[in-house]
Amino acid sequence: MAGVLRPVTALLIAAAILLMGNGLLNVLIPVRADVEQFSRLEIGLLGSAYYAGLVAGCFVGPSVIARVGHIRAFVAFTAIVTITPLLHAILTEPISWSALRALNGLCFAGLFMSIESWLSGASTIETRGRVLASYTVLNLTVVTLGMQLMAVGSPSDFQLFSLVAILYSLAAVPVALTRTNAPVPSRTAKLRLAWLIGVSPAAVAGCFFNGVVNGAFWALAPLYGRSAGFSVAEVAMFMALAVLGGAASLWPIGYLSDRVGRRPLLVILGATGAIAGIGLYVLSTSSPIAIMPLAVLWGCSAFPIYTLCVAHANDLVHKKRAIEVSSGLLLTFSIGAVLGPLVAGYIMSVAGHGALFLHTAAAHLLITLIMVVRARLRPTLPVEHKEVFVAVPKTTPLVFELDPRAEGAPPSASDVVPEPSTQDFAAQQRA
Repeated sequence: MAGVLRPVTALLIAAAILLMGNGLLNVLIPVRADVEQFSRLEIGLLGSAYYAGLVAGCFVGPSVIARVGHIRAFVAFTAIVTITPLLHAILTEPISWSALRALNGLCFAGLFMSIESWLSGASTIETRGRVLASYTVLNLTVVTLGMQLMAVGSPSDFQLFSLVAILYSLAAVPVALTRTNAPVPSRTAKLRLAWLIGVSPAAVAGCFFNGVVNGAFWALAPLYGRSAGFSVAEVAMFMALAVLGGAASLWPIGYLSDRVGRRPLLVILGATGAIAGIGLYVLSTSSPIAIMPLAVLWGCSAFPIYTLCVAHANDLVHKKRAIEVSSGLLLTFSIGAVLGPLVAGYIMSVAGHGALFLHTAAAHLLITLIMVVRARLRPTLPVEHKEVFVAVPKTTPLVFELDPRAEGAPPSASDVVPEPSTQDFAAQQRA
């Protein structure tokens, strides 16, 4: 494994430092906004602005990388993103913060694209899966470490914003000093949402509503914790437990989905997420001891849904369409993540802080109902026609170039034995 990662060690170190800073900022922003007495709707708008910037960056990033190369693009995006936490500490009003969150999202899209396309270019067909697994684990673990840095300072002070800026700027050092040659910029896959809806409406709907859930969580869960009476350290722990719950459940759920089907697992996850959300709503004024276990259960349900939807859609298409399908689903997720914080922020302003998880419970119930309906309309594919489950982070479309399900991956059963079309398979089942 060490030999596989040696060519991209500097890049993974840079990614770890960046993600640690972003993990800290993602908790700090809503907590400081609450200290500054922003309304719940305004705090929700901050989350929506970040995801809107991320979507815009997915279109801007490739042209910048193609023009100046990976290393210069990475350093440029790092320099710009470093100013955002510093300006947050200086300009403490909602409109300025929304603009800064959008800029932060746009820069991170460019940074993620630089990292992911570089990882793709530096890996081979045989090593892509291990490189993607390492990058996914990095995403899930380092972010939680960054959250715990909330304990080193007060959200009311400049100190934590300075720490984020320090981490951002340090991330440029390993990339700037690396002697490894960056790869040639890759071609970006086309995005065809209408075609994708025709391929798998269940996956599209699942990714959209999972975006609604995740966007609301990242933007407003710290506010839920503060309103429940948590200390700053307890807010960070609440967030970290939810993320670690998702990380711990990802591979067992993927293993099961390869054997019993994606949609049955999605039904179970949606129902479990709804139950956990209702529990968090009911216990929203309880002690942290009562709420923390539910945060783990909620994370176990909420975070794997996106990856299962991607796996379900990829089961239905040829390998050469894998990047196109996965990129479209990421865009769908991001659109949901833009809308989720706005809707949740309004609901919280009307019904109280606990309504955040009533909002996520409703979205999880919709996912459950959609999967049940689609399972009745389209038969489940047999095991031999399924692609192996692969855990992927929700960053930018270029991460899917690392996905071993994409064309050029090692031969699998569906390459050797021609896979029937969905219509042909359904006809066989009816016969």
